[in-house]
Amino acid sequence: MAGDHPARYDMRKDGYDTWEIFVTETGRTVFVNGKPYAKLKLDEADIYLDVLNSGDYWPDEVTVQ
Repeated sequence: MAGDHPARYDMRKDGYDTWEIFVTETGRTVFVNGKPYAKLKLDEADIYLDVLNSGDYWPDEVTVQ
């Protein structure tokens, strides 16, 4: 079940009205296809977070090290 362990990814505010997705274990910003998932609108960040935590999509390797 998804509630059995903490999510691998989360989001945090990175500006006045923008958000970033980060790896909870390292605090590093997530990169996908070389692009940081930062400076996102709240609705974008929420969607990307759901997709990453679903396990159906993976960030760049450098993010998770």
